[in-house]
Amino acid sequence: MAFKRWRTVLAEAAHADRMLVLALLAGVVLGGVLLWSHASDRVRAFETALGGQIRTRAGALDMQMRVAVGHLEALRQRAEFFYAEYPAPEDVPASSLLTAFLASNTRNDRLLGYSLDRLPPPYLVDQIGNVVALPLAALGTDTHLSRPDDAGWRQEAAMAVQLLPLMAVTQKVVPETRRLIYASLSGMVAVHPWVESGQADLLPQAGTLPAFVNAAPAVNPEGKPVWTLVGPVGDLPASAMLALPLTLQGRYAGAIAIDMPITGLRSVLGAVTRTSSMLLLVDAKGDVITGSSQRSDQPLPRNIADLFPDGQVADGTLSHGILGNHVVAIPLKQAPWRVVYIAPSGASLLPILTDMLISVAGFLAAVLVVVFVARRLMLRALAVRDTAALAEREARDAAEKALTDLRAAHDELDFLNREKTRFFSLISHDLRGPFNSMLGMTQELADHAPKMKPDEVADFARSVHEMARKVFELLENLLQWSRVQMSGTPFAPAIFPMREVVSDAIRDVASAAQGKEITILDAVGDRWVLADRTMILAVLRNLLMNAVKFSHQGGVVHVTSRALGDRLEVAVTDKGVGMEPAQLDLALRGGPKASRPGTQGETGTGLGLTLVRDLVLRHGGELKLESTPGRGTIASFTVPLSTDPAETRRLMSRAAD
Repeated sequence: MAFKRWRTVLAEAAHADRMLVLALLAGVVLGGVLLWSHASDRVRAFETALGGQIRTRAGALDMQMRVAVGHLEALRQRAEFFYAEYPAPEDVPASSLLTAFLASNTRNDRLLGYSLDRLPPPYLVDQIGNVVALPLAALGTDTHLSRPDDAGWRQEAAMAVQLLPLMAVTQKVVPETRRLIYASLSGMVAVHPWVESGQADLLPQAGTLPAFVNAAPAVNPEGKPVWTLVGPVGDLPASAMLALPLTLQGRYAGAIAIDMPITGLRSVLGAVTRTSSMLLLVDAKGDVITGSSQRSDQPLPRNIADLFPDGQVADGTLSHGILGNHVVAIPLKQAPWRVVYIAPSGASLLPILTDMLISVAGFLAAVLVVVFVARRLMLRALAVRDTAALAEREARDAAEKALTDLRAAHDELDFLNREKTRFFSLISHDLRGPFNSMLGMTQELADHAPKMKPDEVADFARSVHEMARKVFELLENLLQWSRVQMSGTPFAPAIFPMREVVSDAIRDVASAAQGKEITILDAVGDRWVLADRTMILAVLRNLLMNAVKFSHQGGVVHVTSRALGDRLEVAVTDKGVGMEPAQLDLALRGGPKASRPGTQGETGTGLGLTLVRDLVLRHGGELKLESTPGRGTIASFTVPLSTDPAETRRLMSRAAD
């Protein structure tokens, strides 16, 4: 009986041991499952954050490329608009830049080229680029290049020099740009920044450089922007050229390109900070364009196939398990390239193993410790998710801001197009009236002059003269305003007495004032100013014409001045019809506008005050208008004060004695 009893006790003990072992095994399995699940969550959170960061970097590079493409489109549109504005070579106006370019080979020597090595004032080499052309004799050695007739070639040169100011703006907006190039099949190159013609290495390659060959219609029939990698340095290219074909009057004329150093693209992508990680920019063939790694002694691969045996990397965020690499591949929209980021397994393995060890130790120590550690890990996982969500929100906010900026730019361009249409409508309307009247009167003279009395003929002639004067004033204002807008009017300040310019302006408007019996009183005084005489004369002439136009028959117009510190304020005052507040606000706005009729029905161009405002701004001054309906208007502006040069020399001589 005793033996059986001990046997039963031993059997129960053995059964209890097996249950304990099974319970321990079940606990270990459950803990392992929980730990594996936690590790998988950490890997996914890590990949989400990593993908958001790389998308932000790729978006920044894509946005920079979009800005570059947009500015190339603007340059191409300006070139096409030039040919639309001046379709015939004889219509092309002569500018100071074009004159300097043609003067570099005045004899049209076949062995000499053309250049802007000597820029005309006020242009400086650090503000504008150069235009260089091959000698005519050199064109025969290159089958890709051919120059049109002299008139057509001069027309293209005029277009090229007009592109230089816009190229300067583009380089400021796209700071990664090394230079901008317009390469023509006529052997002409416009390049910014300025470089001496002897150093313009692109000139002999205008017809054969891969970037321009790839942009030609034979390779690029749709005329899209083309990216070309050029100039390898070691195993990597030195720069990327974005080229856009230019078609003028139905013929392929050449291409406009932006040369962006690879180092600039790499700086936009940024550096990597994770251990043994790589950030690569890869082309469509898988070749590595540029990139960076966390270790300076780690060379970049030549092709993505060197890192992946199959050579294929799908777009998106990929994972090769906890022990494998993490890969993010983001395609660019503005270029046929991809941004690829590779993080080694250790980037996520070390924190995961740390958590697992802490969790195992807590699980083996006590359930409470396991719960505490699990809660801690959960908080960490939530923090990682919050970081990823924040990065995604920042990327979305950046994209929305960029979209808002693009919409604003589009709205501004649409506004400018509407203003242009309205401007041409105003000009055509203002020109049509006087020309119709002159045509009618001259036809009347042609048909009935022999039968008319001399007084009647003289009256007709005075009317025709008055209308011709109005047309001349319209065209003069239009020409001056367009030159100011295109920066075609050189700014040449000099010291002169303001009284002389006021007298000239009064003499210019004398006939209009006499027709309305208006007296113009000059009370400017003996003041000397430092300004552009031609511009100030145009300002005074327009202000006086407005004063006469809106004054009543037999009125008086005053021209006065007063010193305000180092500036002179000149005011033109009339006692005419004045302006309502809404009319005053409209008059102070920039751009052409509809003109109000004068007291005797006089018409204008709507450009007078706009031209005055732009010319005063060129002198660092300000145009002010004060008006009361029915009581008149005061128009004033400021220019820099100076002293009489002769008086200054006399005082200096006395001081020396």
